[in-house]
Amino acid sequence: MFLAFPLNDKPDWRNPPWLTILLIVVNCFIYFGPQGSEQDAMAKAVDYYSRSDLPKLELPRYLDYLRRSGDDRRKVLAAKLDEAVKHRQPAHVLTVMEWDTAFQAELRAGRIVKPTEPEYERWREQRARFDQLKGPAFTSRWGLNPADWKPETLVTAAFLHGSAAHLIGNMVFLFAFGYTVELALGRGRYLAFYLLAGIGGEVGDLLMRAGMPIIGLGASGAISGLMAMYAMLYGRRRIRFFYQLLFYFDYVKAPAIILLPAWIAHEFIQQRLNPEDGVAHMAHAGGLIVGALLMAWHKYRHPETTAPAAAAAVPDTYAEEKAKAEALVKSMQLATARDAYGRLIKQRPSDSEALARYFNLAKLTPADEHFHRAARYVFAQEASDPVTEGQVHKAFVAYWETAKPRPLLTPDQMARLAIRFARNGELADAERLASLLLRQDSTHHALPAVLLGLVRAELQRSRRERAAEHGRTLMTRFSGSAEARVAADLLRPA
Repeated sequence: MFLAFPLNDKPDWRNPPWLTILLIVVNCFIYFGPQGSEQDAMAKAVDYYSRSDLPKLELPRYLDYLRRSGDDRRKVLAAKLDEAVKHRQPAHVLTVMEWDTAFQAELRAGRIVKPTEPEYERWREQRARFDQLKGPAFTSRWGLNPADWKPETLVTAAFLHGSAAHLIGNMVFLFAFGYTVELALGRGRYLAFYLLAGIGGEVGDLLMRAGMPIIGLGASGAISGLMAMYAMLYGRRRIRFFYQLLFYFDYVKAPAIILLPAWIAHEFIQQRLNPEDGVAHMAHAGGLIVGALLMAWHKYRHPETTAPAAAAAVPDTYAEEKAKAEALVKSMQLATARDAYGRLIKQRPSDSEALARYFNLAKLTPADEHFHRAARYVFAQEASDPVTEGQVHKAFVAYWETAKPRPLLTPDQMARLAIRFARNGELADAERLASLLLRQDSTHHALPAVLLGLVRAELQRSRRERAAEHGRTLMTRFSGSAEARVAADLLRPA
């Protein structure tokens, strides 16, 4: 799964995104109104259906109908529905069958359960009762049915949803992207582009599932269009966004436009890898492509269009808060001062002066989480100059000797510090960390670089025997690595 969510700006409630809010209200009203009533009626009808003779009379005939269709995709659908019947899940089969307008026409014309069959009168009576309970169709009337689609459903399908979770997920993304695009385009053009992107998404889904009797619904295509408009709007401007790729997630600041090809590629890849996962990937791709084209056309016609300016900056109180923290130290309120410096460093981890004060205050209570947190902030400082490097090493020594019950370092932190200390000549601590890393995570990906760093550092100090020891460890444990080959060349006699 790939997910990218913008964190760049916030809504300006002095100029609320009224149209985005209205779209959310309309979607919610339709789902909890007409669709909700239909779902309640359908639940009663399905209950009756499962207790009647209809499953035995209709479902096997429907599966045979699919198998005889000559369409390979319908044959695959028949196999899936057959599994549902075997697992006593007739409701899913019934839903698809009710959406299949061609089959329904055959069924009601008496060409599936025929008047000449002895079960016909019983079937007709029970089918009439089922139809009465389920009431008039709403979702199947206004959703996009690739087997029997109507032009108006290219728009109406974008206002229907299959579940509350489907609705909520879409509305979150509608708001996250919509308020920015609405402010940039103006409400009239924003609504037109939203609907056109929705149509583009439905067309993409229609082309992919042509002839299939499964209703397409959801605002995903229109919202994908908004996502593309957002990326085109910001262009090469760097924005902050949260992303998740499979099980990895992080925050990053990057040009907005890189999101567009990433989103489109993701949908095509997922369609290729998981064509039967129930997600309308081509609706997403269609919306993205149409949204991108619409915004490109708009910016060509209106080159002055830019992303909305950020809301008025909140006054920077950092200096004031730092002065208060210093005053707390002078008044010997050390625990309160430590907490205050912790908050400051969370805002600006690059403030070396505040970080040093935070570390020294946290060191007074070596068993407290503040001390471990302060150490992590120090160790994360970029290698910039000898003074900073000396401060980092000094903090490490203090942390190593003082932290209770013991220093808490991850394998990644050990590796980074070991490489850093080897480069700066702090070989005793570099070797200590390398040995600890070898014991705790002997296959860590950075170990070859750590050991090669020690080999180079020892050779620079003309300590060839120590360099050879590290080289043997490297070449034994990581014999095929590039680092092992470099170490062998460095240790080869002149």
